Amino acid sequence: MKQDNVITGKIGEQAAVKWLKGKGYKILTTNFRTRFGEIDIVAKDKEVMVFVEVKTKTGNQFGEPWEMVNRHKLEQVRKMGEVYLTRNGLSDAAARVDVIGVWLNPTSRKASRDAVAKIEQWENVES
Repeated sequence: MKQDNVITGKIGEQAAVKWLKGKGYKILTTNFRTRFGEIDIVAKDKEVMVFVEVKTKTGNQFGEPWEMVNRHKLEQVRKMGEVYLTRNGLSDAAARVDVIGVWLNPTSRKASRDAVAKIEQWENVES
């Protein structure tokens, strides 16, 4: 079960990267790790740094993707974003936290790259 969640998450993150690129975002890194945790995607939207949390769903249980990101997780992503900015000499850069929801096709027997049914983005998510 745990391995299935890891595979599902990776497929969602790859789909989100492709989707963001299609919207004109520049992907700077993925899976940026700090002592606070991990940022799924660090991107740039014009002049704004964007720290993205990706939530991938395989069904309707447990609510919508944005409901899976609580105040604690948002604060974690913000702290990791500050670390990223500091490490890269970008402390004065405008930044925001986004959540991307990826829904996999429920009729697919296995998560695969072609199983993505829907992607949605919530920009500048507040805690």
